[in-house]
Amino acid sequence: MGRKNNGNSLFKVIVTDLAGIGCLLLVPLLGPLPGPGGIPLILAGLGFLAVNHDWADNAIHYVKKHSTNLRRILFPAKKSIELMWDIFAILLLGIGFMANISGGWLLKALSIGILFSASTILIMNRKRMEWLDKNLRRFGKK
Repeated sequence: MGRKNNGNSLFKVIVTDLAGIGCLLLVPLLGPLPGPGGIPLILAGLGFLAVNHDWADNAIHYVKKHSTNLRRILFPAKKSIELMWDIFAILLLGIGFMANISGGWLLKALSIGILFSASTILIMNRKRMEWLDKNLRRFGKK
């Protein structure tokens, strides 16, 4: 069935699988929203499922292999550019929060896309994605 033999208890396997499936089930609801939509949820869902399933682990390795060049171009390891991206993301978070509390339904919907975009920038900048991946894998091995 593609299960990894990593010695996790049945409870831990069920909880991580349910978290992964839950993230993947939210993708169609958030996919149409402006911004990254469901992309972070797909990655999170696959990350949870990769703890117990080889096919999800292989999918993550495929995505990481093919997205590395794009991440290096957009988020180079230069302090000034990293700082610029962080400031931009924090400004987007502020704009998103303000739009969410001050407007009608359309402005609130747009604010969700803005907030997800800012969150994605923060995760991708300064190699935070790699840090998150490493820690999720460590969590799966306990």
